[in-house]
Amino acid sequence: MEPIAEHLVMYGSQAEVGGLGWTWVEDQLVNAAAYWIVTPSTEHPHSRPDWGIWNHNELCLSIGSPRLKADTEADGPVTIHLGSINDVVIVEGTTAGATIDSRLLDVYNTKYGWNYTVGEYGPFTIVEPTKVIAWQSAGWAGREGFQATGRWSFGSPSD
Repeated sequence: MEPIAEHLVMYGSQAEVGGLGWTWVEDQLVNAAAYWIVTPSTEHPHSRPDWGIWNHNELCLSIGSPRLKADTEADGPVTIHLGSINDVVIVEGTTAGATIDSRLLDVYNTKYGWNYTVGEYGPFTIVEPTKVIAWQSAGWAGREGFQATGRWSFGSPSD
């Protein structure tokens, strides 16, 4: 599905600045070194870094941790964020099965300079986004405020 641009609501009201383009967001997702994933858990949830690739509006993650793998196999909700505090991208979505597509393996291996083998690490976990929010802020820890913001939904527009 293609992303549908929407207004970003922050702190209970529409963001005062917009203008962040989807191409910037997609570039951040394609070039991210790691994706921090949070899943529902029977224990206290926390972010865990993972390698992966953004491919045709889906995130393909190489989840190796047995605990995280168990938490993502139930086609449940996940939140993924990138590592920057000033260039923020947050993906909310659901796990949507697994893949062993050799073309994705080639992209992954090129990105990380790695030889990922499905037999050793398992198939990629697919995350289908339902919403992406992003912003750019300025200054140390973003203290100089938002410079650009954006929100996108996948499927029908959301509230």
